[in-house]
Amino acid sequence: LRQSQLDAPASVTVIDADTIAALGFKDLEDVFRLVPGMLVGYHGGFGEKLPLVSYHGTQAAEHRRLQVLIDGRSVYKPALARVEWADIPLAIEDIERIEVIRGPSAATYGANAYLATINILSKHPDAKQGTVVKLRAGNRQVADAYLNISNRVGNTNIHLTLGSKHKSGFDSLRNDTGNNRDSVASTFVQMRTFSQLNSHASLEWQAGFKSGTNQQGQTLNKYLAYNDEEDIMARDLFAWSKYNHEFSSTQFAHLQLYSQHFQRHTDWNACKLTDDRICGDFDYNITETKSEIEYQHTSNWNAQLRSVAGARVRLDEFDSITYNGGQSDNTNSSLFANVEYRFAEHYVANMGGMMESDRLNGEHFSPRVALNYHLTPAQTVRFIYSEAIRSPNLYEKGGQLFTTMKNVTVNGEPQGRDITEVMRFGNEHLQNEKIYSHEISYFGLLRSIDAQLDLKLFYDELSGLISQSLNLKDTLTNENKLRQKGLEGQIKFNASHNHKIILSFSILKTDDDLVGNNEKISKESNLSADRSGSLMWLTNLQPNTQLAAAFYHVENWRDHDGSLQFSRLDININHHLSLASAQQLKLQAALQYRLDDDPLLYDDNNYADDLHLYASVELAF
Repeated sequence: LRQSQLDAPASVTVIDADTIAALGFKDLEDVFRLVPGMLVGYHGGFGEKLPLVSYHGTQAAEHRRLQVLIDGRSVYKPALARVEWADIPLAIEDIERIEVIRGPSAATYGANAYLATINILSKHPDAKQGTVVKLRAGNRQVADAYLNISNRVGNTNIHLTLGSKHKSGFDSLRNDTGNNRDSVASTFVQMRTFSQLNSHASLEWQAGFKSGTNQQGQTLNKYLAYNDEEDIMARDLFAWSKYNHEFSSTQFAHLQLYSQHFQRHTDWNACKLTDDRICGDFDYNITETKSEIEYQHTSNWNAQLRSVAGARVRLDEFDSITYNGGQSDNTNSSLFANVEYRFAEHYVANMGGMMESDRLNGEHFSPRVALNYHLTPAQTVRFIYSEAIRSPNLYEKGGQLFTTMKNVTVNGEPQGRDITEVMRFGNEHLQNEKIYSHEISYFGLLRSIDAQLDLKLFYDELSGLISQSLNLKDTLTNENKLRQKGLEGQIKFNASHNHKIILSFSILKTDDDLVGNNEKISKESNLSADRSGSLMWLTNLQPNTQLAAAFYHVENWRDHDGSLQFSRLDININHHLSLASAQQLKLQAALQYRLDDDPLLYDDNNYADDLHLYASVELAF
């Protein structure tokens, strides 16, 4: 349901386009440093091409517990249960706002909306017409380009974006000061349209394509002598359509359909480190397809009662000789309903849930109940209980690694056969991970001081956790449990017309000393922080010049393996110039400076220097 934050059955953080532009973010994952309780890190050994974003942490190696949507289209990949932030074909300049639901949301978004849900809303095609060209460059080999053309043809508004990105990543991995293959390069195109068919119906459409190269270190160099690089060639394609219909002033619905196709090609030639020179071709190629259709109906029954209900069906397909021994698929169908009821002057109740039927993981119902008490028309206290699951993915259920060497030669002589080694580790008996979440929170608009205050007190119980890494060495189990409790919040304060301050903080306590947990539970604190927060200051130096500064701090990421800290200061300045013929020129310069000497999450992730500089020039006409 479309609701005010005063009535919503969840704690929600909203980051708008103006804040994103003011702080000069160039990478999507970096934006989430502003969200209370959210952590951003990078996979050890894979570097900047594999960013990790989490709410309240848990394990980092293969983070699988966050749902991410773009305009209602999930980019969570259920075959290997991950979100590949570096490969999302969306320009940060095309984001209108980001809504982060801080807490389980399976009642609304289904399985895998486990810890939190990120909903990224792109700019509507009818928001603005014209052309924008932007170039960005900086150290660490930053080289980005952006072109957007927005226009109207007949009754259809069109928003077309072409873009490219490049960055070098970390300077060293595994304490190796030599050349680190960690760069990311991509080009992408995306189009969004909106057509008003008549006074009661409209049609939206999106499509996008991304192609890129993610440089890869030689992951098997203990066993192989490489003749080629093991780089990952990424190809992503999606199409999305949404039909909106208003039956009356109180009844309206939409029908949404999308399909996404992901390809990761990784092939190379190498020789075994043996006395005989046994050489051949390897490939770790992966193809995933995700298709979904959803119908949703919203009803405004009267001034006190509103509801939304619907159904959806999703098909997941996974094809990889190496990781899966071929092709496999899974079907998930669900029914959902949520009701908002104003049963007294100061009380709003929200009740809802989703019933899911998953061919691999059975049936499950995820409920949420919330009571909002309005202290005043602009202040509310929430009492929320919710449950959610994360379903084991296709790889966890039947994971096996077929390492196949094709076109084999021994001492240069063709053998006319393949060599295959098989490792199995999947567990078809794995059950859903579960979370039981309890929350008391406050949200208020403090108009006397022109501020907005958001506070959340929480206690969550996580059970059935699959804590082992997907490294093919450990048998996967559901034996681990966690208890998490803490306090987090954010205040937005307009000190004056020209000064805005945003402060966020999080205090998290994780208890893993529970009966039945194994030693692998230590992984469940890899992406957690005892204390974290951010402070942002935004000011107008002149009518056309804006300065923004932000400070981010994280400490105690992992108590079991030594405490790591992250502290960074960002300074960004924007200047606008009005040119002839309604043209606008925007100049931007950004500085990021690390105030600590620790690596990013893993000891492997290091930069040669602490200073990162980049600048951009943008022309709109």
